[in-house]
Order: sequence, then structure tokens, then C-alpha cells
Amino acid sequence: MRVKKPTPEAHERRLKLRVAIKVLMYVAVAAVLYVFFAAIRTGSGKVPEVPSKKVDVGDMEPGQTRFLTWEGRPVVIYRRQSADFAQLRTPDDRLEDENSSSSTQPTTAENAYRSVEPDWFVAIALGTDLGCSLEFLPPTTEPFQQRPWVGGFVDTCRKSRYDLAGRVYESQYATKNLVVPSYAVKQNILILGR
Repeated sequence: MRVKKPTPEAHERRLKLRVAIKVLMYVAVAAVLYVFFAAIRTGSGKVPEVPSKKVDVGDMEPGQTRFLTWEGRPVVIYRRQSADFAQLRTPDDRLEDENSSSSTQPTTAENAYRSVEPDWFVAIALGTDLGCSLEFLPPTTEPFQQRPWVGGFVDTCRKSRYDLAGRVYESQYATKNLVVPSYAVKQNILILGR
């Protein structure tokens, strides 16, 4: 039995196919090595710390809100009033993540108030949908999801609403609670960051 010799065209196609396969293998190996070394390089370095900021909150009355900028990010500070505490402890089935189980907050703020100190709520003042700025929306008798609005925050783009602990209401564009940064309160000074 005699083996047929490949035609010059078939030989040229096989050669091109082999070259293409080798090039793809080299590219794949280079990509894997790049990712591996990039992970090692970034994993060994320290994460840069965000500088802290001291804010005098001694002049804020209960029910007042203050917006400020910290390291290029807007921050909201809200001083809670006595009516807010009972409202935040009352279960609300309209909240998307009522227990803040998938929220970003320091461990010291893993509580019903989502705050380090119950009197003070602090959050990054950006909606969790499109990152739009927030506004404070005071209580009104106007209904929101079949109940009177008890006060909270609303984003300026698609109007997603958050309660006074920054927890997002369900059936909106936003689905995550507001981010609570690390902070501490010492006498009348609120310290953002560490």
C-alpha cells in the first residue's frame, strides 16, 4: 500500500496551522505568567491607608445632617434623634438586606443601627446603583411603599431610597446598603478613617 504525498497547498495549510497553534500557546502561557506575577506583586505590598479626617460635630443637633468630602468621596453624617432608635429596631419587611448581612461596614457597626455610636450614622454618600450623590429626605406623610416615609436618604439619579441606617428598600434600582466607613467618635470630634 502506497501513501499519497500531500499536495503543496495542503502542506502549506498544515504549516500555517502549526504556526498558529504555537503562537496561541505562547500567548496563553504569557497571559498566565503575567496574571501570576501580577498577583504576587500586588499581594505582597501594603494597601495604602486613607488619611483620617477629624470633623467637629459638637454643633449638630439631633435630626441634623451634614455632607462633606473626605479623600475625594462624599460622606454623610446624620445625628439621630430619639424617634429614630425605635424606628430602626422595628422590623421592616420592605428592606432588601434588613440585617446588613451582605453590607460593607466595619465590624463595630454590625448592629441594628449600622453605626459605631448609636447617635451617629456615617456613610459614603453615594447611591449603590450608579454611584450618584445622596440627599437627605425628611419624614413626610406622603406614602412610600404603602407606608408613611419616616426619613432617610435618596439618590439623585434614579431615586433609590435608604433608611436612616443606610439600608436600601427593595424593588428599586439599588440593591445594596450604603457603605459605612471606619470611624470613631471622641467627645465632639468624629474621626473618619483610622
